[in-house]
Amino acid sequence: MNKFKFFASAVSLSVLSVSFACYKAPTANSSRGSTTTTATAAPTAEKSASPAPSAQTSPVKSGNYEQALNDYNAKNFEKAETGFKEVLSSEPNNANAHYYLGNIYYNRKEYETSLPHFEQAAKIDFKSVDKLMAWGENQRALKQFDRAIVQFQKVIGFDPDNANAYYALGLTYIGLNNKIGARQQLQKLEPLNKSLADKLSKEIEAAK
Repeated sequence: MNKFKFFASAVSLSVLSVSFACYKAPTANSSRGSTTTTATAAPTAEKSASPAPSAQTSPVKSGNYEQALNDYNAKNFEKAETGFKEVLSSEPNNANAHYYLGNIYYNRKEYETSLPHFEQAAKIDFKSVDKLMAWGENQRALKQFDRAIVQFQKVIGFDPDNANAYYALGLTYIGLNNKIGARQQLQKLEPLNKSLADKLSKEIEAAK
C-alpha cells in the first residue's frame, strides 16, 4: 500500500505541474500579441492620410493666353498686360507670356520691369532667337553691355547668318567705346545686309 500511495502522489504532482505550465504560457503570448497589434495600427492610419494635402496643391489654370495675345496684337496693351499676368499666375513657365509681357514694358521704356520677363522667356525657350535678341536688347538699353554681348553671340551660335545679331553686337561694342570690335561686326554684316551695314557704319563714324 505504501508503494501504491507514493506512486499515485507522484502522478498527481506531475499532472498539476503540467496543467500549471499550460495555463501560464497562452496568457503571456496573447498579451504580447495585443501590444504588437496596437503599436502598429496608429502609424498605418497616419500614412494613409498624409497624401491628401498634396492633392489639393495642384494649381487651377486661370487666364486665357489666346485672348491676351489677341489684345496684344490689337494694341490693347493694358488689357493684354492683365491677361498675360493671369496666364503667368497659373503657368509661370509660359515663355511666350513672359516674352509678350516683357515687350509691353520694353515699349514703354520700363526696362527694369521688362528685363526679368525677357530673361525668363529666354531661359525657358533657350533656343529662341527672338527671345535671346529681346533679352540682349534690353540689357543693352540698361547699358549692361558685357551681358548683352553674351545673348547676341548665342543667337549667332544658333543662326550664323543673323544680320540683326551682328548689327546689335556692333552697337554694343560702340557702347563699350570699342570701335575695333564694332568694325569687326561691320565686316561680317556687310555681305549679309547692306542696309544694316550702312547704318552701323554711320553709328561707328558718329561715335566719339
